[in-house]
Amino acid sequence: MSSAVRIERETLIGLAADARAIFNPPGQIPPGALAGERVSRQQGRGMNFDSLRRYQLGDDVRLIDWQATARMRTPWIRLYNEEKERPIFILVDQRRDMFFSTRVQTKSVAAAKIAALLAWRSYHDGDRLGGLIFGDDAYSLHKCRSPAGTLPALLDDIVRFNHQVADNYPEESPHPLTLVSMLRHAITLIPAGSWVALIGDFHDLDNECDALLAALRRRGEVSAFVMLDDLHLRLPSQGKLSARYEGREADFSLSPYLQDGIKQNITARLSDQEKRLTRLGVRVNQIVVADDLLWQLQKGI
Repeated sequence: MSSAVRIERETLIGLAADARAIFNPPGQIPPGALAGERVSRQQGRGMNFDSLRRYQLGDDVRLIDWQATARMRTPWIRLYNEEKERPIFILVDQRRDMFFSTRVQTKSVAAAKIAALLAWRSYHDGDRLGGLIFGDDAYSLHKCRSPAGTLPALLDDIVRFNHQVADNYPEESPHPLTLVSMLRHAITLIPAGSWVALIGDFHDLDNECDALLAALRRRGEVSAFVMLDDLHLRLPSQGKLSARYEGREADFSLSPYLQDGIKQNITARLSDQEKRLTRLGVRVNQIVVADDLLWQLQKGI
């Protein structure tokens, strides 16, 4: 089957070098902010409480522990350790609705590549890596662990689920998995302070998803990578348009009125989706599957 509708493991492995060109995920200190060869993964204050010691001349008074000072009747300060780690959790949708394309590659293939690029970036940075890959009737969950141990299994699952959606199309699962059910499974295993990357088309985003995403956002950074085909922006004003879905085909004539209606409808849906996610504090990256994926990550992440 064509690489446009089916990803191979060799392709995902080949993205390792490209991943080095991706900027740091949201919440990380930008390049150049600290001395050193690579960017530190500090978050917020970037510090964890370590111990107490007596105040010494020149110490920052903001570090004084007033409870200990009152108890000991002499100034004591709090000492901190640098927080050197930022867990990365990647959730990848490989359901039937992702098996769509008008050119270059399907949304499912593009999503697989985006996930691999982000996973490789995590590997290069030494961040703990976890993820959840799901199709219509099954999913695979990986806890946040060492990227060297997690990455091979994560890539294998991305390939496996990507092949399943291509092999099983257009068969419909009797009880398809939902985005909200996957978020429920994932949220308990995502450590506080994580960066969460959600990759899919978000076609079943609902109020329950909103609540779970808001809870995730209170615990860390969340980015949504919305996979889309830009056909609505490329429609001619007239002519014949053919469509195929679940083995059924249809032809219809385009008119300027119909073209404008399709464009406005899809543009409004994507805009509403973006506003909804943004209100929850989620950073939204709309990814056009036919365009250069690495460039879009560099521009928007």
